[in-house]
Amino acid sequence: MKQQLWKTSWLWLMMLGLLGCSKDSDGPAPDPPGGDGVTAENVTYGNFVGSLLQSKCSSCHTGNGEGTSLWTFSGYNSVSANLARINDVVVVRRIMPKNGSLTTRELDLLKAWIEKGAPQ
Repeated sequence: MKQQLWKTSWLWLMMLGLLGCSKDSDGPAPDPPGGDGVTAENVTYGNFVGSLLQSKCSSCHTGNGEGTSLWTFSGYNSVSANLARINDVVVVRRIMPKNGSLTTRELDLLKAWIEKGAPQ
């Protein structure tokens, strides 16, 4: 009986140990598609920013979304034409996206892209 209890206790301890080694939920959020290997030095619209804006902004700023009266996301030209506004509300004041903020990495890469002159 004691041996069975010991084995059961050992099994529970091992399971708890494995759970403690699981991925930390406070760690960095996954990149938007196309974000692998992107750095502040090589960030472009094509390798990161376009996907970021598509995933974080298009739900409100396309079609009949509530944000289309302020800005309509329709690709690089719409972004580059509104770069100062996007920088202000996303990077500086951080009031967009409305449904949640960007990760530190996303903000850093977006800021670096803007500072580089928004390369396509």
